[in-house]
Amino acid sequence: MTTKQPARLDTEAGLIYVHRPADGTHITDLPLQQAVHVAECAARLRAAQPEWERIGVRGRIKWLARYRQWIVDNTDRLISIGAEEGGRVRNEPMLETTLMVELIDYYSRSAPKLLEPKRIRPRSPLVLGKKLTEYRHPHRLVGVIGAWNFPMLLTIGDALPALFAGAAVVLKPSEVTPLAVRELIRGWQHIGAPPVLEAVYGGGDIGVAVVDEADFVQFTGSVATGVRVLERAAATITPVSLELGGKDPCLVLAGANLERAANCAVYGGFSNNGQVCMGFERVYVEDSVYDRFIDLVVAKVRALRSGTDDNSDVGALTFAPQLDTVDTQVRDAVAKGARLLTGGHRIDRDGTWYAPTVLVEVDHSMEIMREETFGPVLPIMRVADAQEAIRLANDSGFGLSASVFAGDVQRAEQVAAQLEVGAVNINDFLINMTCVEAPQGGWKRSGIGSRGSDYGLLKFTRTKVVAHSRIPIGDSEINWFPYTPGRRKAFRGAIRLFHGRGLGRFGF
Repeated sequence: MTTKQPARLDTEAGLIYVHRPADGTHITDLPLQQAVHVAECAARLRAAQPEWERIGVRGRIKWLARYRQWIVDNTDRLISIGAEEGGRVRNEPMLETTLMVELIDYYSRSAPKLLEPKRIRPRSPLVLGKKLTEYRHPHRLVGVIGAWNFPMLLTIGDALPALFAGAAVVLKPSEVTPLAVRELIRGWQHIGAPPVLEAVYGGGDIGVAVVDEADFVQFTGSVATGVRVLERAAATITPVSLELGGKDPCLVLAGANLERAANCAVYGGFSNNGQVCMGFERVYVEDSVYDRFIDLVVAKVRALRSGTDDNSDVGALTFAPQLDTVDTQVRDAVAKGARLLTGGHRIDRDGTWYAPTVLVEVDHSMEIMREETFGPVLPIMRVADAQEAIRLANDSGFGLSASVFAGDVQRAEQVAAQLEVGAVNINDFLINMTCVEAPQGGWKRSGIGSRGSDYGLLKFTRTKVVAHSRIPIGDSEINWFPYTPGRRKAFRGAIRLFHGRGLGRFGF
């Protein structure tokens, strides 16, 4: 058995070596860029951005509609590239292309209204007779630093609303999975679109250069790297939006449809081989249904097929070092008293493979219940009741999303209201992420800002308010200099008239 890094940087040769995680074999090389290349790219994008903004949202929609069609026409190729470079089964990159198309459809409908000037209706006597209008202007250059687990959606998918807003975008895909993003950039160029979308390739130093050049940064990745992005952006007061992962809980309550709950727990825990920010990484099950739920889950996990062909369910781990993280957390849990029901070991084959794993008798002293695993492991904990499940679910520094399974939806909603996360799915998984009309963002260490919905576009804009008088004005205002007793009395009377109650409005 060999375990190889799916991609690595060779600074001397100036290359990024991209490998197949499924067997460690070489795919291709990409030029390794330097900070100067990022600066040159940023200069080109800034030069092109004013015209992109000038054509207006309707003009931008036309170009993005062409891009949408290119994605649809080239979906099979994009899926193949995404599966090969990520060691994934084809269903996972197919979700990415589908959501990118849906994002374009959604913002094509909503962007015109979101970006149109908005009348502000003032109520204060200080602005009596004034007209105020709010305008939205894009951040000129948006930097998107993507992750390796869903490389298309977490780079191009984040770039799409910024493009609708009128920004130019520089992408920095993960050096582990850069190829599908490169193909999507070629697609933008193929349709003859304005040169407002480019990608730069490299490691952490290139990410730093993107932060330095951009007017707004969208980052997806680890908490540690997100902190460094914040620190770097703080030096130039550059706004950021961060999606930093999670340790998402699944709560299974008495009365739930256990067959559905088990199916969903296995899908939520092992889709994309567990490499999903909102995947289930902790399961809390009420005592009365615990044994039956465990039996169902273990049988379904044992039936999962590891591989990358169309008859497989679970692929290889995309990022080779993650194999050590998963193995270390499983060993820590077992050493502290957890029990393995299935899996718990590397698969003896070339590439980065780990057996789908179920752990029970776990507790919060174990790393696997507190730190992000990002791999094919499902730890399941018995709880006395819903309140204990809520307490344990909230005992985390992460707060991305959660799921609650219950027979009584009203009870599930009461539980959902107490969970400290950005989204709760009832008797389901990931619906908030696949619904582009809904905001998707995390609490606590899971990030800052939201994707999707109005927020996902408006965050890439700046507001400007233009105010002027609607009626003829004189040389001065009542609250301007010089201050005099007469002006102060008149001003105080106006405030009392507008804000007083009853006879107090008239000084009584």
